[in-house]
Amino acid sequence: MIYTNNKDFYPTPKALFQRLIGNRRRMFGGKILEPSAGKGDMVKYMRELMGYRENYNIDAIENDPRLVAHLIGEGISVVWDDFLTYETYKEYDFIVMNPPFSNGVDHVIKALELAEEQLSRCEIYAILNKETINNAYSNKRQALLEKLDKHDAEIEYVSDAFTGAERRTDVEVALIRVKVEKAGKGRSIYDSIPLFNATREESDAIETALSTRVKASELADKMDDIERLVAEYETACELACDTFEAVQAKQSFYSYIGEVNKRDGESVSELSTITLSNKEFRAEDLNDELDRLRRGYWALILDTREFREMLTNDAIRKLNRQISAANEMEINYANVRMLLVSLATNQHDILIDSLVSIFEKITRYHMNEYSTNIHYYDGWKTNDAYAINKKIIIPIKHAFDHWDLREDFGQLPMEVKYWIGDIMKAMRLIDASVVDEFEYAGNNEFENEWLRFKMFKNGNIHVWFKNERLLTKLNYICGQHFAWIPSEGEQEANEHAREWVAKEFGYIGEVKLLQT
Repeated sequence: MIYTNNKDFYPTPKALFQRLIGNRRRMFGGKILEPSAGKGDMVKYMRELMGYRENYNIDAIENDPRLVAHLIGEGISVVWDDFLTYETYKEYDFIVMNPPFSNGVDHVIKALELAEEQLSRCEIYAILNKETINNAYSNKRQALLEKLDKHDAEIEYVSDAFTGAERRTDVEVALIRVKVEKAGKGRSIYDSIPLFNATREESDAIETALSTRVKASELADKMDDIERLVAEYETACELACDTFEAVQAKQSFYSYIGEVNKRDGESVSELSTITLSNKEFRAEDLNDELDRLRRGYWALILDTREFREMLTNDAIRKLNRQISAANEMEINYANVRMLLVSLATNQHDILIDSLVSIFEKITRYHMNEYSTNIHYYDGWKTNDAYAINKKIIIPIKHAFDHWDLREDFGQLPMEVKYWIGDIMKAMRLIDASVVDEFEYAGNNEFENEWLRFKMFKNGNIHVWFKNERLLTKLNYICGQHFAWIPSEGEQEANEHAREWVAKEFGYIGEVKLLQT
């Protein structure tokens, strides 16, 4: 074959190339570099491998002028002569190489350094003399092994790889497969974020507001979270603004060089069209990004899982509206303190609303003509409009089929779980021991210590309250909220009111919401 006087010319057998690539054949594509191209055998194999695909581009490097001429004649893009001096701004997806046996260590190290300097990940596939790996007698070989170890390289040894090749040799080779991942600068940027500690006054106010929403054992962690989130938000906004400024500078520079290099008779130079094909990063895009950052971080700062878990679904939607109202406010300690204090101040009302929301959903199916009265105890007979009965019937929008009627509570239709879950949450606001775990009682029926419910194929759920004292407290709190029954003050001042409450509710002990 030609060029046998080139001591490093050992064309790669196709079978060895296929073994080198292994199961990555389908993933091959993008921008590829072959830095020791020879007469282009591996380029030809890669072209055959990708066939009809259009999303690839192969660059070749070769320093033998005769081989360069051959490559160009084959329509292969030769971009450099000596790979060890190659410098580029290009980003390669793959580097596939069979470097010179006489200097393979330098070539593989160069490929690794090139991949490490890129902004994107790169996979390297290299054929190397086995002795380079097994006999690391030099500093360069040791440096290569350290880099391969750093990137968790896969190494496979192959004997007789070139015994039947176009140019034969008994050299045993190592097939190296290594992915140079780009973790990006995100972690290093994050680690460099300075924590701007709140002042003692701000911390005290925030802790006081949080104490009604977070368990005491978790208060310190939540305070740390808030400081972290404020610092993260500020850093993210700075990066967004820096990116906008850099894009604007790039657009302006491209436009300027387009004008500087415009030839006579041209209305627009080729350089000017570079930015025309790219989506412009406008001020409104920056504002949209900052808005989304602000919304996301306000939700993280103001929302607490413990508080949310106490609320019925309607109350959660109301809380979400309150949190979203903060989206236009800048995130800083002063605003965090103000909003947390505001939510703490409104917490009792939020919890009452949570209780009332399920009360209203239930009683709207059982209200009667007296529902608009102010005080039922004053001049009117007792009726059901101010109370939830021991048994209620809840109509669901659709009839249940056999798929809906399961023996596992977790597999029931969402609307059933919402209804029953909200009732359990309402009771748990009064008694912390209430849990929403149910046992299957047979015949589409579920039960626990506080509640029993049964589903019927006509779409109704029948619910029985098993703890009457807890139900009475629920009715009492909601009745006072609507001013349907005497307030605490009215009971103190009016004997008739006290008698009526005693008659209707009996002795129920202290009646108040937990967590307030």
